[in-house]
Amino acid sequence: MIKLRTRLSAEECRARLASATDLGGLALSWNSPAEAPQILGDFRGAAFRLHTGRYYTNSFAPFFYGHLSPSDNGTVIEGEFKMHPFARISTVFWFSFVAIFAAGGLIVPMGKQPGTSLGPGTLFLALGCFMVLGMALVIFGRWLGRGEQKTILDFLKTSLEASQI
Repeated sequence: MIKLRTRLSAEECRARLASATDLGGLALSWNSPAEAPQILGDFRGAAFRLHTGRYYTNSFAPFFYGHLSPSDNGTVIEGEFKMHPFARISTVFWFSFVAIFAAGGLIVPMGKQPGTSLGPGTLFLALGCFMVLGMALVIFGRWLGRGEQKTILDFLKTSLEASQI
């Protein structure tokens, strides 16, 4: 959990964030590789989501999910970095299906299945490959987005004149 404190009001923080970001990327804000990443945002009241613009698709890149809370002499920004909800759900489904097929292979042995010449080793080898592929996709996506958390955090600190608690 990341906590930042600023002396600005919550309304001023929201206004600054909204003016400094491209709202949801609706302006087709693809960046050339030479440009600094632009921050894209989505705002719903005091809650917001920030991520960097990129010229490629990375479903596993970090998104900052934050909330503005008024406090004494300013505002507290609380949030955390997570994958996009669709990527999280897809990852859960991927690993759930691997687990279901593995459990099925343990409960009903392949030799008892009529009309198949595959042994249990083939099933578990394939399931192991799917498990490794799923983990590799997540790790590679996080590696591609390795500098984005720092970029977003620096953006928040600069835009909101905030310091980490």
